[in-house]
Amino acid sequence: MKYINHPPVTLFILQTIIVIVVSVIGFCLHSAAVAQSAVVGGAVAIIPQSLFGFLVFRKRGARNASLIARNFFVGEGLKLMMTSILFAWIWSSYDHLISGAVLIGFALTVLVGQLSLPLMLGGIKTQ
Repeated sequence: MKYINHPPVTLFILQTIIVIVVSVIGFCLHSAAVAQSAVVGGAVAIIPQSLFGFLVFRKRGARNASLIARNFFVGEGLKLMMTSILFAWIWSSYDHLISGAVLIGFALTVLVGQLSLPLMLGGIKTQ
C-alpha cells in the first residue's frame, strides 16, 4: 500500500483511467473498433512510460543523484525505443485498427501524463 503515492504508480492509474474514458467515449460515439483502437493507442503510451517510471524512480536521495541521472537517460532511450517498436508491431500486425483512434488514444494518454507530472511532484513553484 505504500507504493500508491509513488509517482509512477499514480501516473499509471491516471493514464489507465484516461484510456478507459477515451475508449468508452469512442464506443458510445462510434463503434467497438474505435474503442479497441483507442485502448491499443493508450497501451502504446502506458507500457513504455511505466518502464521509464520504474527505472527512474526506484532510487531516491542525494547520494544516488548520478545513478538517478543515468537511469533517467537509459529509461528515456528505452521508452522511445519501446514506443517505436510497439507502433511498428501494431501497424504491421493489426489491419482492423482505426489509425486515427490509435493516435488519439496515444496522444491523449501522453498529454495527460505530461500535464499531471508537475501536479504529482508538488506543483510548479515560482519565487
